[in-house]
Amino acid sequence: MQLLLGLRPPQQPLSDAALMLAIRKGEIETFRHLYRRHYAAVQAYASQCMAGPLHAQEVTARVFAGLLQQMLAGESLAERRHPGCLRPHLLGNVRTTAITSWHQEPEALSPDFRDWVAAGSRWPWGEDGQLALAFERLPANTQRLLWHSVVERDTPALTARITGLAPHAVPSACDQARSALCQARTDLYLERLERQDCRDAIRRLALRPEAPPYEELADHLRACAACVSVYKDVTRLDRQLEAQLPVRLLGWWTSEQYLRAKAAIPLPLSEPPFLARLLERIRADVPSEPSDASPATAATAPGRHRREKRPRRSGAAVAIGGFLAGVGVGMLLLTACEEQRGQQPHARPASGPSHDSEGEWLLRPLHRRSVSGP
Repeated sequence: MQLLLGLRPPQQPLSDAALMLAIRKGEIETFRHLYRRHYAAVQAYASQCMAGPLHAQEVTARVFAGLLQQMLAGESLAERRHPGCLRPHLLGNVRTTAITSWHQEPEALSPDFRDWVAAGSRWPWGEDGQLALAFERLPANTQRLLWHSVVERDTPALTARITGLAPHAVPSACDQARSALCQARTDLYLERLERQDCRDAIRRLALRPEAPPYEELADHLRACAACVSVYKDVTRLDRQLEAQLPVRLLGWWTSEQYLRAKAAIPLPLSEPPFLARLLERIRADVPSEPSDASPATAATAPGRHRREKRPRRSGAAVAIGGFLAGVGVGMLLLTACEEQRGQQPHARPASGPSHDSEGEWLLRPLHRRSVSGP
């Protein structure tokens, strides 16, 4: 009926991976969809790292500006530690941006985060790291499902938009993702077991981790302490996943406080200022083309018509090139200023980018210092 009336059925929103690919191809306006999907999470995580809302907002803006800068430069998440998940990448950038931007202003950090940084920003070693390694072995789609449905407890509708799945397919896909993680964790244990009878026992236990072991397997467990520890870990994995996985992937994790803050943050009503300025720059650089039916076109001489058909760079390409060139020039100027500061004494400026024009500091290159993980 909709097709007969000329109406199109509603289309499934593009997944995160499809949006990032479109942005790298030059469709910059699609960045607003990524921004709206992940804004609440990034802002909530920044509020756990920073002492006040203004500092948290500045970190959020820098993280999203840096993400757009990376994609315009052609960078991909494929080389990152968790290429299947944009959200852990963003939250990790919140953490490192907070440290690199305010490491000389510790009062801007929240007390708990400041204590964590002062202690060396160390990952917790409560377990042996096999869970994170098992997660990294999973396909990209499985990683996204586990992170958004299990760790962050995002709604099925949001999980469907991020992963590109139909909403009705999300619950069963999440169950399969849990099973895949359990199997990957079991495979890691099997690689470390030397005895064939131990490997056979763990394989049979992994088929029904929630059920009591068979009598034959129970006899093996009573005689093998190594298999007992593996059995306990596999059977407890599903219950402990929400608590263990984010800590292993992010190091600094605020658990329930972060989840409550994320649920309380509304969606942004407008796009970020740095994106609005870039789109305005692109529109201003796109020349207006005369219509083919205009008298001026009809009266054009043949030779001149052939000259106008030569390929030209589009206004969008020129704007993007100028944006990236400005980033490079800004990095050189910032480096020169830092060298001059090291030679001349100067007064420390007030906190925040108050001396810049509104929002221009967002287009500057971000100087990050990675926090080492396991």
